[in-house]
Formats: sequence, structure tokens, C-alpha cells
Amino acid sequence: MAMRNFPTKLWKRFQDYKEAPAVYTVDDGQREVLSYWAWTRRIQNLAMAMMDRGFKTGMRMGFVAPNSRDWLDLAIATWLVGGCVVPLVPDSPRKETLRGLGRSGCDWIVVADANARTRLRGPGGKMPPHLQWIYVDGEPTSEDTHGVGELEKSGRGLVRRGHTKKLAKRIYELDADAPTLILFDSEISEDSQGAFFTGTTVDLQLEAIVAQMGLPDDAEVVLATVQSFGRFSSLLLALATLYAGHAVALAPTRQRLDDHFETLLPTHLVCGADYLKELADRWQQRLDDAPDFLKKIVDTGEESPSWTRVLGSVGEKAARKFLYDPIRREFGGKLEAIHVFEGRCPVGLHPVLDGADIALLGHFGVPEAGITHVEHPEARRPDSAGRPIEGVATKLDGAKMGEEGELCVRGETIFEEYWAGQGPRDVDDEGWLHTGRQARLESGFLFLEDLEC
Repeated sequence: MAMRNFPTKLWKRFQDYKEAPAVYTVDDGQREVLSYWAWTRRIQNLAMAMMDRGFKTGMRMGFVAPNSRDWLDLAIATWLVGGCVVPLVPDSPRKETLRGLGRSGCDWIVVADANARTRLRGPGGKMPPHLQWIYVDGEPTSEDTHGVGELEKSGRGLVRRGHTKKLAKRIYELDADAPTLILFDSEISEDSQGAFFTGTTVDLQLEAIVAQMGLPDDAEVVLATVQSFGRFSSLLLALATLYAGHAVALAPTRQRLDDHFETLLPTHLVCGADYLKELADRWQQRLDDAPDFLKKIVDTGEESPSWTRVLGSVGEKAARKFLYDPIRREFGGKLEAIHVFEGRCPVGLHPVLDGADIALLGHFGVPEAGITHVEHPEARRPDSAGRPIEGVATKLDGAKMGEEGELCVRGETIFEEYWAGQGPRDVDDEGWLHTGRQARLESGFLFLEDLEC
């Protein structure tokens, strides 16, 4: 099959990885491993069923469900049948979610279950009658609803009857520059509009993100994310990991993921500043509960000494035993890097993570450009959001050397245009996208100035 569009290239890459692990999940406390071969068979079944149920080329699939293997499977199946993926944060206010679905013209919507659909429909229970719904959990409740399980079963039957040629033909005929991904801000305001990307642009961006992440070719990489795929950076980092032939670890809830790090054994973790703050509070509590002899060694005179004060007062051996090693065990013992959006980190956390041999790596982007900056594990600076990915140029509007200014980006990986109407950010006559964020640049590293760490 000629590699003439994004779905064909994506599919070809996945087939090349064959028996390599693609997805890790937890079932009854045990880690389940799905190879790329087995994983793509399931995706093929879903794509076959979706096409059979009337999903047409160019339709938009809105995702309003929590992270799961089904979420990723349905997204990739959507691309195989020529659809456009619209990720939205599932726990957003109903009005924001409906605004995103409406402004991207979604025809199909993925929700957690029938109750989630009812909540989204609201008190009046009225939404456009043409909509089709997919439940991640539970059985269909009406003719316009579909369960993931029954879709997969239906797709298997179609494959057995030799219908795969129809899917192959659909994939082959897809336009390389058709709308493939529509991204919104995590909080969708009244002036928000969906920024859409073609398959060609998504492909370029994933290639560039993979290169900047510095994922090793000769070692196991398992990426987990405690952030919703509705936050575009979380989704793009997970897709880039799969694009590179590595694995993602998934759980239906953030708490379930947190509880099973020792089973899933992630090497990379994606999170936001709020999660780092939770970690900082948790580890501070560990110091507060430290053995009396450790407190005597520290002897700061403070009722609740900070870990930075502790690290400056105890030896490396004691710090490793009572702080660093327990931190590593919390994440399963294999965690190498934490990727945090915007590079935000609570004050004093960097030396703790460094002591636990965990690199804290920043990244940044806006919906109109996807991920624009990624911090490489071998080229990082505290509180940086990284350097531009390949193909992205940056400048600070109106700023002199060393000054801060509005961050502007341009390049081959930014969006085509807004799906409907004028959006909140402008692209000037020279192609620069004005992000609205104040920043400074040091040796190519991006530091955002309007952060509260």
C-alpha cells in the first residue's frame, strides 16, 4: 500500500513493530500486555464496524471520555476510516463541552457510558438527531448508540466475511491533506474555536516530537499520563511514543493509574503542575512523619522542615534511604522522566527528583500549533519548557535581546485555520502565530513568565 496519507503511514509503522509491546493495562492486579500486532487487529475491527454503521469520510468524532485503551483504539480507527479526531476534557462544564462539539461539527461522540450521555444532553434531553454515540462502558441503549465491545464483535464478523478490502480501499483513497485533528484549549471559552490540522501536519509534528523527546531505540519505554487526552499535549506525547514503536500504559482513572504504577512500571510520566504539587505535598508529609533520629540530624528548629533544608543537612545515604528510594518505588522503580506542561515545578522539587534519578522535562504548545517545545533529557534547564521542535521557529514580539515579550511561533507544523470562524489567536502577514504568552529565551530554551510555581 503506497504511503500516500497519514493513516497509511501510521498503519505501516505499527505493522513494522509487530510483536513489540504497544499497550499496557491492569486487570485484576496483573499487567496485561498487548503487542502492536494484537492491538492493531482490534483497531481494524473497530474501523470495520464504524464504516459499516455509516461513519463516512470527513466526519468528526468527539471524544468526551476518560483515558483508556478504548479511547486510543477509537481515535486511530477514526483516522483509518477518514475521520477527524476532536479531543475534549471529559470533566469540563457541560456548556464548554457542548461548545467544543458544536463548533467542530461532531457527528459521533465517545462518552464513558449512558449516564455520561444523559448528563451531556442536559435537562431538556435534546441534541441534533443525527448524532451517533459510542459508550466505552456498557451496552447500547438505542439505535443511535454503540458499545465498544459490540462494535469490536461486529467488526470481527466483517473481517471473517472478507470485508477488509473495503477498509483498505477507504484508507488508500483518503486525501493526505484532509482535516485529521481539531484542537481546543482545555477550557473552552466563548471566543474559542477549534484549530484543525491535516494528516500531513500531524505526521510532521509526531516525527518532530519523537526526535526531541530523545526516546532510546534500544531500551524499553513505557509512557503513562495522569492528564486527560482531552489536553492536547498529553495526547500528542502518547501518540509520539507509539509512533516511535514504544508502549503506553493506560488505566480508566487517574487514581487507578496512580495505584498501579508498581504493576505498569512506567519509564515516562506526563502530568501537569497540579500533579507535581500533589507529589510535593505528599513527600513533605513523609518528612513530617520521618523517624525522630532523622529530625534530630536535621535540627532546623522548624516544626515542618522543607526537603531542601533536609537535603542540605543529611548525608546522601540517609536521603536516599528515606526519600529518594521510596519515591522511585512509588512509581514502580523504573521511572526515568516526568514530562510537565509548561515546565512548571514547585519550588525545591528539582533536587528531589534529581536525587531520585528522575529527569523533570518541560514542554509547551497551544492548540493552534500543537506541541512547539520539548525539553530533551540531555539538554535541560530548571523550569524551562524546552527548545523548539524541528520545523518550528520562535521569536519574542517587540523584545530586545535578553528581554521578555510575547511568544510567537511559525513553521510547517502549525494549524491550517480555525474550523469555524475567527479564533482567539492571530497569525500575522509573515506567518507568525501570536500565542498571547509572555516569555523569555535563553540559548533557545523557553521560559514562560506568567507562571505561578
